[in-house]
Amino acid sequence: MILWRAFLLALLAIVLAGGSLATKAHAAGEDDVFGGTTSPDADGFEVQGSRHDNSGSTPASNSGGSSGPLTQEMRAPRCESNRTRQDQTPICPDNDPLEILCIDGTPAQLPIWVRTQNADGTWTDWSIYRDYSCPQDAALLAAINREWTELQPQPSDINLQPNTGWVIATVPTIAMAGDEPRLHQATLLGADVEILATASDYRWEWGDGSHTATSDPGQPYPNATLTHTYPHASDRATVALTTTWTGEYRVNGGPWVVFGSTISSQSTPVDLVIYDPRSRLVNCDLDGNCRLAANG
Repeated sequence: MILWRAFLLALLAIVLAGGSLATKAHAAGEDDVFGGTTSPDADGFEVQGSRHDNSGSTPASNSGGSSGPLTQEMRAPRCESNRTRQDQTPICPDNDPLEILCIDGTPAQLPIWVRTQNADGTWTDWSIYRDYSCPQDAALLAAINREWTELQPQPSDINLQPNTGWVIATVPTIAMAGDEPRLHQATLLGADVEILATASDYRWEWGDGSHTATSDPGQPYPNATLTHTYPHASDRATVALTTTWTGEYRVNGGPWVVFGSTISSQSTPVDLVIYDPRSRLVNCDLDGNCRLAANG
């Protein structure tokens, strides 16, 4: 009797252990089928959902079943000739794949093509599900635009003729602005970025209540193109200049791209004394500092 009880207890332990192993095997099976389910009454399992393996040119398929018809996806380029053999595979029959680069110069991710199996077993044509894409472009472009809007280019120099600190009323004063482009270099999100700022417009404040807006930086005598004539004498007139800059950028030595906005800079003002054109004796030192001579 004792031996019989021991046999029954051993048999029960084996049954319980087998059930535990079966449960563990079942759990492992659930992990391996990507959310699929198994049935204790069947030897197989059914996958619910689609498999998305788009890393290569080999089509990836889902299982169909309760989730819908069987579909296939693959990555392949568009064609320069805009012709594809959609009834077979999305390849370029003229061997002219379209190459798209991201703004950092790296190749864009290829388009994703998809087709679906019909009820009679035939397939639909391949069609574009997602076109070329550059996941990093948005962040890099935002960083470049921020770099541009916060850029402070070296202001244009104010050059006047005569360059004595004083001018004569009713006689044109020649004005010129430095117009050399400004190159700015930065490393943004690991990319080498060059920004080129070019002076495009100038606003001159002459210090007598008038101003001039122009795109002309001016030329020196005798080919002057930008002048201002003060109408009367003044102890002080402050000349100020605001320069507007357009810009373009390139990444990793790629093509230049134009910014859609402008920036500006303020030049160091220049103070002038405006003398009237009447003849007067003046005393001047060797540095060109002059004052009216005493009467007598």
